[in-house]
Amino acid sequence: MTNKLAKLILVAAISLTLVACGSDANDVPSLNTDATQQVEPTADAVPDDEAMMMAFTQCMRDQGIELLDPGVDSEGNVQRPQLAEGAEVTREEFGAAMEMCGEHLEGLTMGRERQDPSERIDEFVTLAACLRKKGHDIDDPTAETLDQWLIDFRVEFNWDDPAAKADYEECNAD
Repeated sequence: MTNKLAKLILVAAISLTLVACGSDANDVPSLNTDATQQVEPTADAVPDDEAMMMAFTQCMRDQGIELLDPGVDSEGNVQRPQLAEGAEVTREEFGAAMEMCGEHLEGLTMGRERQDPSERIDEFVTLAACLRKKGHDIDDPTAETLDQWLIDFRVEFNWDDPAAKADYEECNAD
C-alpha cells in the first residue's frame, strides 16, 4: 500500500472514530457539523484509483467491451481489468471505446507514484524515435497530445506482426 494511501486511510479512520464518539454536551467540543454544509474537494485530493478504474470499466462495458472487475492486490494497488472469458474485441472496437472512456483514467497511478509528465513524454519520444529508425511510421507525442498518442499507438501499432512486436520490445527495453 502506498504511504499516501495508508496515511489517508489512517486519517479517515481516526476522523470517523472522533465523529462517532462526539458529544452533544455544551462543555465538550464536537466534530459534528451541520448536515447541510457542503465540503468542497481540495485541489490536493488524492484520486481514488479503484473508483477511477471502476468508472473506466463500466464505461467500457457501456461501449460493448466486456471487462471483468479490476482487482486490488495485497498492497492496495489497483490491477487492470481483463477481458471477460470468451469476449472478442477488434482493435477498432477497443480504440473507439478507449476514446469514449479514456478520460476516466486521467491521473490514475495504479499504485505507483505519479511520474513527472515531462519524463513520460521523453520516454515515449525516445520510443517513437527508435521505432521510426526501424521503419515504423510513429509521430512524437507532446504534452498536449500524449493521452491521444498513447491511445492511437495502442490501437494502430501492428501488434499482430511478430517483427513489429520484436521492434517494440527492443525499443522499449532501452
